[in-house]
Formats: sequence, structure tokens, C-alpha cells
Amino acid sequence: MLAAITATLLLAAAAPQDAELELTNGKILKVRSIKSESYQEVVYTTSSGGESRKDASEVLEVRHDLSAKMLDEYAAAVEAMDGGEFAKASAILDTVLGDDRLLDRTRYAWVKQHALFRKARCQFAMADATGVSATVDALLGEVPDTFFYAPALMLKAQILAISGKDNDAKAVFNQLNGDVSSKGLPERWAREAELGLALLDKSGDAKARERKLAGLAEKNANKFPTVASRANVEVGNVMVETGDYEKAQLFFERIVQGGQADATTMALAYSGLGDCFYYRALAMEDAPKEERKAQFERAALHHLRVITMYKDAIQLVPRSHYFAAQALRQMNSTETATQGNQLAARLRRLYPQSAWWDRLKREWNLR
Repeated sequence: MLAAITATLLLAAAAPQDAELELTNGKILKVRSIKSESYQEVVYTTSSGGESRKDASEVLEVRHDLSAKMLDEYAAAVEAMDGGEFAKASAILDTVLGDDRLLDRTRYAWVKQHALFRKARCQFAMADATGVSATVDALLGEVPDTFFYAPALMLKAQILAISGKDNDAKAVFNQLNGDVSSKGLPERWAREAELGLALLDKSGDAKARERKLAGLAEKNANKFPTVASRANVEVGNVMVETGDYEKAQLFFERIVQGGQADATTMALAYSGLGDCFYYRALAMEDAPKEERKAQFERAALHHLRVITMYKDAIQLVPRSHYFAAQALRQMNSTETATQGNQLAARLRRLYPQSAWWDRLKREWNLR
């Protein structure tokens, strides 16, 4: 099974993209074209030719038809991102953003905000905190009503938090919270900002943090289940941190099976499951060899699931490369060691600036 998954990972290719809306309820709405998109609403042409609209709070993702010749460069950037080639994608997006012949056409006005947001995501994947902040600022300055307004601010806050710039991250979360009232953003983003601020609060012991996060999960359970699921994931992560792997495993499995989590939260839950099995296996030094190997195999499978099925979870994919590679090496077979080395090489190629590559490089004494 591991061999099949790693082969799929290395051979994966991007699929053609047609016009469609992915809704927050999980449904995919096929449309003829998207006429406009902002943080307030998305206007589109239906398959029958009529015009319709959705409140932006109902739309998770907007995907345009990329078949036009003028969109070849942008489509190439999308394909590069799908393949994990973030440096290549970022360079192509710079070319797209410099193409006035394309951007000045009303029909392709949407390209600017999509290209800027995708560039910020590429920079996030490459651990370029300065680049993410600058690109997000450019997006909000040049397209102030962008559909990506709140997701872009979340991206900026998250990269600042990952970079250890907690005060700057708090300022962005507070800005997002204020914009919910001042700009009429969906209430969900105020709840996301509240959760982000809670994760930055390092005061109190693990139990206190667990209770606080559990409270946020309960607060959002009915109206904002995706936010509640995110909070529950973080409760599970605190359990892993304190070594309560059995309880954490049950927590993550409940999220996976619950059906109310978005793709990012599912990725977080599978990552958490991988951590449970990995750290449990490390602690099983006196257990029979096959039992320990089975735990490492389950850890690798869960992290490989993140890599192969949740490529958009760019904050997790480099981390899952690290843990899957470590788990495969710990299984102590020639086949799994080779697979671990392949993942390490992929981590180095796709995420050379990632802290996870630096960590693996040091621990494996690589160059």
C-alpha cells in the first residue's frame, strides 16, 4: 500500500479546470462562466445562460474556465502549484501579473486577484513570510473588494505566527475581526480570528489551553461547524503534546468521521492521526518489532494522505513529508527506506526553505 501511495504521489498530474463554484456545504456548482466575485457576492452565468448570484459566505472556492489561449500562462501556474512546484508557479504568476494585454481586458479582470492570491500561497509554501505579507498587502490595495479578502489576511496571520512574529500575527487577526463589522464580511471570519488569537495565547498550562479550545469548539458547533472542527483539531494537538495519544486518536477520528470539517481541517485531523501513531511508535522501544513497525506504517499512511489528497493545505504538506519520511525510515526495511529517501528528496526539491527540510537535513546529516 505504501508503495502504491508514493507512486501516486510522484506521478500525480493536474486535471483540466472548468468554471465551477465549490460551496461551503461541500457541493460543486457547475456554471457557464463567472462574471464577478467579491467578498460580498459571486455573480455567475448558469449552464442555461441566465444570470445568478451567491452570497460570498456560501462559496468556498471560485474556479474559472482556463481553456482560453490567453490564459495559458495562468493555467501553467495552476498546474505547477498542483504539482508542488511553488517556485516555478510563483515565477509564472509574476509573468501573468506583468501582462497588461491580459489584465486590461474586462473579461479577464478576475485574473489579477487570483494570481496575487496564488502567489501569496506559493510564498507561504516556500516559507517566505516577507513575500506573503507584501503580496497580501498588494492584493488588498489593488483589489480592495477581492473575494480573497479574509483568506488572504488569514494567510498573512498564519505565516507571521509560524515565523514567531506573534504580535504581528495578533494585529492581523484583530484587523480581520474588525473588518467583519466594518466591511460586512461573513461572521465566520470573526470566529476564525478568535480561534487564531486563542492559538497564539501561550499563557496557562496544557489543560487550560485544552479547556479554552474546547469552549470555542462548543461555541461554534451549531452555526459554524467548520470553525468548531478546527478548534477540536487543536484540542487533539494539545493531547498529543501532553502524550495522551489514545484520547487524541479518538478525537481526530471523530472529526474525520463527522462529515462537518472542511478540507483544511480534514488535513489537520489526518496529520494529527499521523502524529499519534508516530509518537506512540517512538515510545514503544520495548515492544515487539512488528507491533512498532505497524504503528510507524499507520503514521506514514496518514501523513501520505495529507500529501496526496490535501495539497492545498500548504502549511501542512512539508511537515507531513518530514513525518512520513521519518516513519518510513524507522520501519527498517530496504523498501521503506528507499521510499523515505524519495520523500526527503521531494521535500528538498519542493520546499527548500521550509523549517521541516532544515530539520530533516540536520537529523539525517544530509547536504
